[in-house]
Amino acid sequence: MREIKHIIFDFDGTLADTWPVMYLACAAVFQKHDNRKVSIEDLYAMAGPTEPQIIEQHLVNRESVEIAVNEFLFDYEQHHEELVERNAAIADLLGSLRQAGVGMALFTGKSRRTLDISLNKLGWEISFDKIVTGDDVKKRKPSAEGIDQILNELGWPREHTIYVGDSNDDMQAGDEAGLRTFAAQWMAVVQDKHYQIEPEQMFSDVDEFKKFVWGQLAER
Repeated sequence: MREIKHIIFDFDGTLADTWPVMYLACAAVFQKHDNRKVSIEDLYAMAGPTEPQIIEQHLVNRESVEIAVNEFLFDYEQHHEELVERNAAIADLLGSLRQAGVGMALFTGKSRRTLDISLNKLGWEISFDKIVTGDDVKKRKPSAEGIDQILNELGWPREHTIYVGDSNDDMQAGDEAGLRTFAAQWMAVVQDKHYQIEPEQMFSDVDEFKKFVWGQLAER
């Protein structure tokens, strides 16, 4: 078994259940500017680009795009604490991994602006070795470009690095990068429950994943 020294995490649906606040903020701008009701399934179908890019690509009222993006960001920040749980198990996992000396990075399709809002609101007392957002890549997931950026900049060997995400795109990106890839299915909202590329293992509980990682750390 290849020991785990570094973990690259997805963010939305993996470390934070941000879908409720993303949906509220997106639905509000489509309703206001296009008089269009957007369902959560519609938002899942649009997912991939950053949130501002989703609005830029799908808003019919082109004259309102810039205003709509700013309104989205305002609503995302204003309703974050109300709709996004501060998950104690996730906070404990990240803190424990950092204390154990495990390298941690983020690769997310979110925009830098929304990620910064979320990280500030969640208040985790840890830092990541590297963060790559949807603003930092030319090819979004399922491309492995963001994972490769992290590995190349930090010099992390692929054989000692794993990727953890929740979506089909995450599984494909991890596979393309040549990493052991694991599925997080522990949030209330799970974007994908079945995968085109099967992960090495699926976890429905954060503590279950923590025990798995600790078991491999103990093999050092």
